[in-house]
Amino acid sequence: MKAKVGFTLLEVSLVVAIISTSGGIVAPGLTASTMRARQCSFKSDMQTIRCQLELYKIQHSGQFPSMGSFEDFSAALTTKGGDGTGPYLREVPANPFNGDGKVRFEGGRSTAGSGKAGWVFNTTTGAFQADDSVKHAAL
Repeated sequence: MKAKVGFTLLEVSLVVAIISTSGGIVAPGLTASTMRARQCSFKSDMQTIRCQLELYKIQHSGQFPSMGSFEDFSAALTTKGGDGTGPYLREVPANPFNGDGKVRFEGGRSTAGSGKAGWVFNTTTGAFQADDSVKHAAL
């Protein structure tokens, strides 16, 4: 007579309980790491865009890129100019908190953080800010 090979219900239940407990311990750490990665990406993107806008302004006699439309703005920053300047960015990065790479333009009093786009550029002050939340707009 052959002996039965396999696991008992108790052994299987114990393994499932251990895996579930491990998952409960590891998952919050992964969520925190993801948030930190987004924050680092966000800060890096903001610094890069702001620096490249300032470089553009210096090389173009104090003028910022065209703000007629997002496409014009993006093209001014991502293509080489006829005067040999640029490109300043490979592409306008998406805001990592809302996934939107569009830039909206406003003049006067800032409404940054409205959630209407990924980024907002104030044509009056030259401020480039996040548009996903008031908290990120303040950075």
